Amino acid sequence: MQFFITCTPWVESVLRKEIERIGGTNIVVSDRGILCSGSESLMAELNIWIRTGNRVYLILAEKRTRTFDELFDTTGAIDWRKYIPKDAPIIVDAVSVKSELESVPAIQKTIKKAIVTKITGDRESLLREDDKVLWIHIFALIRENTLLLLLDTSGEPLHKRGYRTEALEAPIKETLAAALVMLSGWRYKEPFLDPFCGSGTIAIEAAMIARNIAPGLTRNFAGEYFPWYDAEYFKQAKEQAKTKIMTERTYAITGSDTDSEAVRIAKDNAKRAGVADTVSFLKKDFKEYISEYLSGALVSNPPYGIRLKDYDLDLLYKDISIVFTKNTSLFGGIITSYDFGKYTRPNLWKNRKLYNGNELCYFYSKKFEAKV
Repeated sequence: MQFFITCTPWVESVLRKEIERIGGTNIVVSDRGILCSGSESLMAELNIWIRTGNRVYLILAEKRTRTFDELFDTTGAIDWRKYIPKDAPIIVDAVSVKSELESVPAIQKTIKKAIVTKITGDRESLLREDDKVLWIHIFALIRENTLLLLLDTSGEPLHKRGYRTEALEAPIKETLAAALVMLSGWRYKEPFLDPFCGSGTIAIEAAMIARNIAPGLTRNFAGEYFPWYDAEYFKQAKEQAKTKIMTERTYAITGSDTDSEAVRIAKDNAKRAGVADTVSFLKKDFKEYISEYLSGALVSNPPYGIRLKDYDLDLLYKDISIVFTKNTSLFGGIITSYDFGKYTRPNLWKNRKLYNGNELCYFYSKKFEAKV
């Protein structure tokens, strides 16, 4: 089987390493997505284990496509009766990049027409008795006149782990939070701090990574309900994931916030994620850290943009710079749309473009080896 895993821009390198560890082969990296190959069981393993990707798609067709006739024929050549149970609703999404077929609505209409034409007629329902009503999500990606016709095996996006039932305004997605932890260079025996924790996502993801808790362990996926796919693969992958959880090690993972309600929500989210005994949350003003000695990793999503509230950003980011500068053993970084670069030294810091939601940001990271 061949799969296409989508992701946020500039997270591709992190996602590639994840796919390699999970067992994907023949990996090809592209903008906002990665192709890979593997056995049927890999579909379940990718969904359950990927921390930084958005969705796992099964590739149904890959072909040069320049006209709507070619699009119709390529779509119609697929045995849709295998993939779409009788009476199952169909959703078709499309993206066109640098291609002759530019009209997304027309692309969607053509694909849906080809599918309906293929499956029209009397046929028995392929749904199992225990199946829920299944929406079939088809995604067409046309990039430089090459069509990828994709079947969504995830259903809900992968950032929806299931533990964050409460959140504050503009929370960071779990997938991006996990990527920041991975990009920070944190070694799990060292302390980890998020001093602007909000609903606790970054610290919780750090705890799940450290304890090797699969992010999809407690949720369901569309692929589990495909009548043509052996759901046993998902059951086996989840059972194996449970055996890989680290239970005996201890970690120094802390999240803090000035908002007591945020701290309460973070604690509740940590409990649902199964890491309440791994991460500590406390009410604390960032200014208190200026007089403390810190080491290990600091990874955070401090206020900026729509999360501005009543902060004096200049003063806040000066304080953040002071904390990193005075603590030479402190590394990690922050994601922000604020120009934090004016408070950093190029030889000690690097920045990486990232999108937090729809907002272009930078992840400013300080190297552990840096000496001040």
